[in-house]
Amino acid sequence: MKNKIYKTIQATILCGAFFGMGLLQTGCRKEMFMPEPEGETVPYKDSASADIQTVLKSTPYKLFYAAWQRSNIDKDLVALGARASVTVLAVDDVSMKAAGLDETEIGKRSPEELNQLMRYHMLNEKLEPLTIQTQKLSSPRMTMLDNPNLQESRNGAGSGVSRPYTYTYRHFMAMAKDSQLIIDGQLCGNYKPVAARNGIIWPVNRLLQKPEKHVREILEEDGRFTMLLAINDMNDASWMEYTFGSFARYGGMFWGIEPASNSVFFNSYLAPTDDAFHQAGIQDIEQMMEINSRFTPELDWESYTMSGLIPTDSILDYHNWGRSYAPTSSVGYIPSAKTVFYSNDLDDKLLGDYWITMPTSTTAGYKMPLQFIREGNTIKVKLRNASTPAATIIARDINTFEGPLHIVDRLFLPDNFKVN
Repeated sequence: MKNKIYKTIQATILCGAFFGMGLLQTGCRKEMFMPEPEGETVPYKDSASADIQTVLKSTPYKLFYAAWQRSNIDKDLVALGARASVTVLAVDDVSMKAAGLDETEIGKRSPEELNQLMRYHMLNEKLEPLTIQTQKLSSPRMTMLDNPNLQESRNGAGSGVSRPYTYTYRHFMAMAKDSQLIIDGQLCGNYKPVAARNGIIWPVNRLLQKPEKHVREILEEDGRFTMLLAINDMNDASWMEYTFGSFARYGGMFWGIEPASNSVFFNSYLAPTDDAFHQAGIQDIEQMMEINSRFTPELDWESYTMSGLIPTDSILDYHNWGRSYAPTSSVGYIPSAKTVFYSNDLDDKLLGDYWITMPTSTTAGYKMPLQFIREGNTIKVKLRNASTPAATIIARDINTFEGPLHIVDRLFLPDNFKVN
């Protein structure tokens, strides 16, 4: 009964927080800001009179077109109506063959399977070149593929109130300085887009792979995250007890379906390995329990605030963008509009002044607590203004239902944190 009450209270608190997130996403969009275009201007002229299928047939992407024909996706386009516009991310023949999709294999695949493939390679909007060139960070673009087994919370059209929808797969897209298209952190070539009457075709040099797992599932299956999983579960239980379910614990949030809303929330996460704990001098779960025993957070009923974090969460929270350190409002924390960062976004020039929580008329905002250091193709991350060594991202852009998972080889330790 107590756990049920806790969950009910937590659901109410989180709904308020996600409502705040919805307002931010509605009120401030990336398209409102127009920075200098990235890369050279992509040659493009929208004067096409032929439809998407006709234009695609005339391109050299014969294998992709063969999969298109067998998928019956053209019927889905007709069902969208005459005024609908789409973007097709057409995979070149070399990449189709590299992915095992030659003429023979395409013939073996069912129309339903190929229809899903086509939908994952299509956006439900016409993505103009100028839109990509004038943005700095990757921006989410909704595909035409849904997952009926999952749901997400998002605002309806013209609404500041979020509600559950069937989960829709996204691609997070940007443009590199050499004008290559970047999709989900991966370079996808610098082909010229081709206009059609009802959309646009962006050729790409890789077959895009949709996520199949949640963050937690990958951490559990990998084998390098036993300490992270153990302390996260322990802290989850302790935080629920300390807060009576009234405050969200952000250290391990957005690893999977959130119990309070039964929804997936998009986020990126910097997961420390067991070796990262060992390098910090934390050898086992017993030592983490000892660290946690040094301080017990308490709920101040008069101010309705917590006296602090669980000691190990004071580290782990930075691996999830440090949300717990953000100033609070009368309805709790105000989540940022976006914390989905692929490897191309992990650059201090882009994120150094990024607001993790947005300032309001009554609450100060909270800027990115991490610093990103680029050394060639290596990305290092450290706690800003701390003297502790930087972590190296040893695996990046692991696609999950929630967003990209990055693996780091060190903990983000504040200077005042004492292991022993």
